[in-house]
Amino acid sequence: MADEEVAEQGELAITRTGDRLRLAREAAGLSLADVATRTRITQRHLQAIEKSDFTELPGRTYVTGFARAYARAVDLPEAEVGASIRRELEEDEYGARPLYEAYEPTDPDRLPTARLTWTLVIVTALLASAYGVWRFLSVEPDEALIAAQTRDAEASEAPSADAAGPAATKAAAGGSAVAANAPVVLTAPGPQEVWIGFDDATGKTENWRTLDAGETYQVPPAYIEQFTLRTSIPQALKVTVGGRDVGAIGPADTLVKGISLKPADLVARADANAPATGAAPKPKR
Repeated sequence: MADEEVAEQGELAITRTGDRLRLAREAAGLSLADVATRTRITQRHLQAIEKSDFTELPGRTYVTGFARAYARAVDLPEAEVGASIRRELEEDEYGARPLYEAYEPTDPDRLPTARLTWTLVIVTALLASAYGVWRFLSVEPDEALIAAQTRDAEASEAPSADAAGPAATKAAAGGSAVAANAPVVLTAPGPQEVWIGFDDATGKTENWRTLDAGETYQVPPAYIEQFTLRTSIPQALKVTVGGRDVGAIGPADTLVKGISLKPADLVARADANAPATGAAPKPKR
């Protein structure tokens, strides 16, 4: 009987989605490093999700998406986990609101002053505005964020790898040789983080992640063969192939996509960028 009571208390103690994810991971015999490898999410962010400490994440926009990816990695229903995380975010937002004492209108001595009344009105309006913005931004990034960026691409899209084909082909003919298995490395030099996505042959973003400032990510060989790269802030992303800097992959603050990750294509892009960045000065007459 005592054992049943202890078990029931243990079940009642697990009230947060982070606890559920952690227990599923431990039951599967996985470490945080294993889940990080499967999801391409940093261990620091995964640990924050397990603790339900959402302030440690880069933004509440990413909380639901990270939790759903974690759920997939440990064989939990991702839709259910996503809904649970959204409820917890709403509860945290509600709990952060200041409490106030209700005044009885029949008691003139306890009526609030005009200054206090206006203060409460302003605070309530600010909270309502902040909540509306948070609700707008808290939609899962792997759905709404990517869809919004795709729509923006129609108005401000940099030339894709196919559009730059002639220049890249010409550069490849006389450019530097590179090994077919040369490592392709993506770096966020800082000071800002960089969102990157990997698109399949149809242009659909199948995988995505955020690089923190100073973080380096070596693209897996399978990604190089199957996917192309997209990002919305190309000026904040450094791409190297075999240790060679490819240079700019698109105009600043513009959504670029269809960037081939194959070493030969990246070297061709680097050779095409070389004249613009390293042209010899004209001799003085």
